[in-house]
Amino acid sequence: MRYVLGVDAGASKTSAVVADETGRVAGEGRAGPGNHQVVGLQAALEEMARAAHQALRAGGVRPPVDQAVLGLAGADLPRDFQLLIPAVQGLGLAQRVRVENDTLIALRAGTTRTWGVVVVCGAGFNAAGISPSGTTFRLPGLGWMSGDWGGGTQIAQEMIRLVCRAWDGRGRPTKLQPLVLQALGVPSVPQLIDELYQLSLGLPAKLDWQKLHTLVPLLFEAAGDGDDVAQGLVVQIGKEVGVTAVAIIRRLDLAETDVEVVLAGSVFRGKGPLLVDTATDVIRQAVPRAQVRRLDVEPVAGAVLWALEELDVPSTTRGYEKLREHFAKKERACWGSAPNGPGKENR
Repeated sequence: MRYVLGVDAGASKTSAVVADETGRVAGEGRAGPGNHQVVGLQAALEEMARAAHQALRAGGVRPPVDQAVLGLAGADLPRDFQLLIPAVQGLGLAQRVRVENDTLIALRAGTTRTWGVVVVCGAGFNAAGISPSGTTFRLPGLGWMSGDWGGGTQIAQEMIRLVCRAWDGRGRPTKLQPLVLQALGVPSVPQLIDELYQLSLGLPAKLDWQKLHTLVPLLFEAAGDGDDVAQGLVVQIGKEVGVTAVAIIRRLDLAETDVEVVLAGSVFRGKGPLLVDTATDVIRQAVPRAQVRRLDVEPVAGAVLWALEELDVPSTTRGYEKLREHFAKKERACWGSAPNGPGKENR
């Protein structure tokens, strides 16, 4: 029996899955952040190895497995791959190792084919696409310096900006103000500004940058309560998602196809259909046959599927169905029904 290893290493956690060539999941593992840009190369490698060995032990499988595919946040530019590929190979996890950016395993996890487009909106923002011929295009995903906007960090910053403008009179009143203040544990907007200023100077402060990410679900809560300021920001994010997807579709000459567009990342779990519906409308106006769907399994599933393909296991086999069923069942257990509601996905 041959075995494969899939790894999804991000800025907050690392997931690993070992499966056999029939698609049966043998073991799973979890560890801390595996993004070398965030924690450094050595710490990232340690977390990848910890998650992988946990999965191997759970499955009773000894390394090296036959094939590993690792989707790594921070694998952005050629210099990153030059650093990461030999380092990951040195872990001795598999006889053959493939390193990809984490957007591409999210794409594979959400499509029924080996090609399509993905937009990832989590802590950061990124997108990628693969054509039927195998041509790949991926954004650098480096934030403002590569033209990106719409990840959780930027959304939280924009929420605070809107709260400040509502307080000083330059913006409209918004339900975001009490929600943000309560979530951050500060009594007033001036106190919030002072805390953020101290934080920016590296002085002792009650806040930390990581805590800002917790604000994002509150945006969807306020939007669902009818707050027009919050709704405007959700629509802005949705339009950016749609514009990004369309740009990649055109770049890969897929505008006349029924391309699958996968929406992946924690931001798409926000309450209500407004975000997904807005993105879908923008995409469908430009690409009428596009199939837009929210990713409904863990991205690491895409790494496992890709590893099976590297072993020449046909994607039409029962093994692929078994693997998808495993992750879909896990997703339902964690989240219940789709957090975004039915929206316009796949209509």
